[in-house]
Amino acid sequence: MIPDKVLYTDGRGVTVTDSTFQVNKTSYRLNGIVKHGLFIMRPERLPGMLLLIVGFIVAVVGILNLIPPSFIPNMQIDNEYVSANTVAMWAGGSVALIGLLILAVLRERYAVRIATAEGEKNAIVSDKKEYISQIVNALNEAFSHSHLHTEQDLMRNQI
Repeated sequence: MIPDKVLYTDGRGVTVTDSTFQVNKTSYRLNGIVKHGLFIMRPERLPGMLLLIVGFIVAVVGILNLIPPSFIPNMQIDNEYVSANTVAMWAGGSVALIGLLILAVLRERYAVRIATAEGEKNAIVSDKKEYISQIVNALNEAFSHSHLHTEQDLMRNQI
């Protein structure tokens, strides 16, 4: 029996041969993979956007002095009296800043998504698109190799 030809390995547990796709200790036979590809995992940005918008609105309310002194009396903070508008301005700015930081930290992630008889799953997930693209390209090459081998085997059997 001819050993499998290694088409890709990253040296950290991911190996693509002409008949298998191995991720750490999980091995997938190529003939069991129905489809594969690069999947973009988009982060959920709604919480950050909501914090940014709510914080901005509260800060604007404080800047425009829309909170009447009769509604919320001045507060004593560290032996100084502060109006509710000042507190709203600082609190709104802080909440908006937190929302902005959350939005800045969120990044797209990338995955090698495969479909087998068991269903679809993300076999490998990474922040690096190039890394995932290399694995998908190796899988494409492996599938073309396995397709050629099955055609050649069929031809040999017919002769």
